[in-house]
Amino acid sequence: MAELDEVLAVLRNLAPEELALDGDPVGLLIAPPSARKVAKVGVCLDASTSAVAKAVELGVDLVISHHPLIYHPIKRIRPETDGVSASVVALIKADIGLWAMHTNWDAARGGINDTLAREIGLLSIRPLGHSGMHTLPRLGHLQTPQSLVDFCEMVAAKLHCTGPSALRVSDVDPNKPITTVAVCGGAGAGLIPDVLQAGADAYVTADVRHHEFVEAATRGLALIDAGHGATERPGMRELALILPERLAGVDVVWLEGGE
Repeated sequence: MAELDEVLAVLRNLAPEELALDGDPVGLLIAPPSARKVAKVGVCLDASTSAVAKAVELGVDLVISHHPLIYHPIKRIRPETDGVSASVVALIKADIGLWAMHTNWDAARGGINDTLAREIGLLSIRPLGHSGMHTLPRLGHLQTPQSLVDFCEMVAAKLHCTGPSALRVSDVDPNKPITTVAVCGGAGAGLIPDVLQAGADAYVTADVRHHEFVEAATRGLALIDAGHGATERPGMRELALILPERLAGVDVVWLEGGE
């Protein structure tokens, strides 16, 4: 068990809020009662109705989600028809706080993108750049070059890319040798020119639109959409492993399914 301020200090140390992109609503979105001790925290990608229901069932005191539940001011609370409202109401009723670690955890050392890079076997991992969006992606290299088709098979296996996260790849030579790779969890295709300038042979990200695949193909970049959840969930899983080491006496539980 720990004081709320002690828990929040650990979270801020891992991913300072100032690392977040402008306008990203990170931090304490729902404050629990100030006198409540924190005995159990729950970690998830999204504070969905199912994740929140599990948090209530398990007696969690603080939910830590990657994506902020409240992106915009809520004008109407309609828990019967709106999932965001339902989650907000359920958390408040149960006196559960909500902390969001979004682009600050994307950018932080050891966060979403460092974990993603390690997950697919990259070495010599470094940020793509040092300001704004460029702090999010990571650049590294494979120990042994692989053909694009072999690389895609490896990525799909490592990230469990099935269903909505099934791989989509730009139309380039499947035998293209892949050595230098950039990664960005979530929607990162807007950085294609910067990734190319950095010398990447392949770029693993998500939420890629048709014209972005076309742009990548015309420029010879193997652009790989591995799915939003598949590229970000490993970093939240990693957070759930880190926190018990930093918060002695606080239980940490995963609030999603077995994915």
